[in-house]
Amino acid sequence: MVQKLSMTGLATVVENTSRLLHASGHAEGLYPAQWVALRYFVEAPEAQRTASALARYQDLAIASVARTVVTLVDKGLLNKRSNPRDARADLLELTDKGRDLLKHDPRQVLERALAEMPDEEAEVYARAATRLLQRLLELRQGKADA
Repeated sequence: MVQKLSMTGLATVVENTSRLLHASGHAEGLYPAQWVALRYFVEAPEAQRTASALARYQDLAIASVARTVVTLVDKGLLNKRSNPRDARADLLELTDKGRDLLKHDPRQVLERALAEMPDEEAEVYARAATRLLQRLLELRQGKADA
């Protein structure tokens, strides 16, 4: 007998997955937001390696992102350098210490689990997770009927 899909049960699975991933983000003395910032600055095109671009990417206020950047600079994981395109916005780049730390990125466990899924399941999951994320962002922005 096939059991009917419960939206409450599915929401619980998504919530527990999120909680587990968030908890794993507290690795190597960093907070999840700091891991996101390190990943962003190593992956973003050079012109987008600014605190304001990271704030836009995360849909966060610049003040909280600025605190994250200051902390990562203080920890020796990021360097600031002048931006030839905009003197008001420093360019940020990972230090060797920051790059070494990314070798222990807790996201690698998630990447491994996803890589172990059969391709067809991973593709279905990718489409569903992307739609879910888009809808949650719409609801967050007050677009209930979007």
